[in-house]
Amino acid sequence: MRQTIRQLLLFPIGFCMVSGLLEPMNVPTLSAFAATGDSPITTASPTPHSRLMSRMPTLRRLTTPPNPTPAIALNSLGFSFSSQQGNSPPPPQVLTVSNRGGGILNWNATTSTSWLTLTPSSGTGSGTVTISPVGSSLGVGTHTGTITLSAPGAQPVAISVTFSVTPAPVPPAIGVSSTSVSFTAQQSGSNPAPQLLNIRNTGGGTLSWTASDNAAWLTLSSTTGTGNGTVTITPVLGSLGIGTHTGTITLSAPGAQPVAIPVTFSVTPAPTSITLSPSSLTYTGVSGGSNPANQSVNVTANSNWTASVNAAWLKLSTTSGSGNGTIIASVDLGNVSTQTNTATISVTAGNTTRTVGVTLTLSPGSLTLSSNSLAFTATQGLANPASKTIAVQSNGSWTATKTATWLSLSQTSGSANGTITANVDTSKAIQGENQATVTVTSGTVIKTVTITLTLNAPSSSSATLTWKANSETDLAGYKVYRSTISGKYDQGNVIAMLRGNVTSYQATGLQFGKTYFFVVTAFDIAGNESGYSNEVSKSVY
Repeated sequence: MRQTIRQLLLFPIGFCMVSGLLEPMNVPTLSAFAATGDSPITTASPTPHSRLMSRMPTLRRLTTPPNPTPAIALNSLGFSFSSQQGNSPPPPQVLTVSNRGGGILNWNATTSTSWLTLTPSSGTGSGTVTISPVGSSLGVGTHTGTITLSAPGAQPVAISVTFSVTPAPVPPAIGVSSTSVSFTAQQSGSNPAPQLLNIRNTGGGTLSWTASDNAAWLTLSSTTGTGNGTVTITPVLGSLGIGTHTGTITLSAPGAQPVAIPVTFSVTPAPTSITLSPSSLTYTGVSGGSNPANQSVNVTANSNWTASVNAAWLKLSTTSGSGNGTIIASVDLGNVSTQTNTATISVTAGNTTRTVGVTLTLSPGSLTLSSNSLAFTATQGLANPASKTIAVQSNGSWTATKTATWLSLSQTSGSANGTITANVDTSKAIQGENQATVTVTSGTVIKTVTITLTLNAPSSSSATLTWKANSETDLAGYKVYRSTISGKYDQGNVIAMLRGNVTSYQATGLQFGKTYFFVVTAFDIAGNESGYSNEVSKSVY
């Protein structure tokens, strides 16, 4: 049987596989064919093609090529950043990672550069890495670093990174013509001449300045400006006192250090001028009487002044002032013990002192009372007796005191003539004779009044109670109850237990000034007691 066979020839050329087709062959007899073996094909007998077949390569079994390896591919092999010193870090940049080989790419991104951060630092297959510079404290210059991408089975790749830090611009700086300012003026005089403060930019950029002060006596002609400028400083004397007053002018500008300029204002005393009017004061009074009327001293001065006095019985309304003023002088007779008294009011301004002489003439006091004794009589439990009066005659002020709680006085002090009304409260006294003393004092004069209260024992009254007889055959008797509170009765209020069928009872010992309430009950032989009868009352007055 004749067969036509096309055979595939495979042979390597370099790293490529070359294939070809053999021409048809006439093979009369096919004894064996190994498609996958390593032995050549053998025929039964030579053919015209035997020579060709002997020159053909030996057919071998096809095998699967080895697993392909991954390879790292990047969008860039270099990154650069730039920033100004002191500014925030520049924005991050993105590194794109991909696999240009076969298999699976498990990559890692690392850097030994302290001013770089990588996010994320690992991945599988394609991905991105965010490169962020963090070198806010890096010095001026170009800083270099390296990022390394590595993966199992792949060649690592190095990426260069540069970070250029440029110098920060020079900030503005405030320069001033004077580091301190001082003024001097005389109190109550004119304001001193203003002074100029020149401002300039001793740094770079633009100087936009503001000026302020913390003293009420300072005014500034300008409070804002750009670049160089001038501020006029004017002090206002006003009512500033003598001494050295301090303040501060503060200059500030965005990006610049503020500048504080101390300001002093020395106020010196003006030549003093002071007069007092009148030059003397005269007072008269009565020992134990009212204080005499106040008098005034007028002060005319061109400066601050102080006032003082050398007597305890003379008081001043004020001890200091400024310029013109008035001093009120008052006398306290309570601090006077002699008939003729003198004192001096001294007013000092600067090194000048003026005085006012003061004289107080004190007359002896007089005191007369209309009576040296009062007597009251009353019955305990009855109304208080009528009040009585004590007439007071005095040339001064007076006071009155008492020694008993049952005695009250309508007034305890007065001036010149007056009347004291005495009242007694018998509820605070005891039966029998009660005594008290009223003492009236005017200056050094003392008068007394003896008060006597005779409180008699109260007389008593009675009440006769009657009721209808009880008809019960086992009646044993009646109980009589008495109370000072209506409707409130218990066994403690029983005042009588009457045996037999008695129908009346006389209650005695009722005190004046009280109201009494009565009820009656019946009780039987067994001791059972009826309810209360109707209530009756009696008031004893």
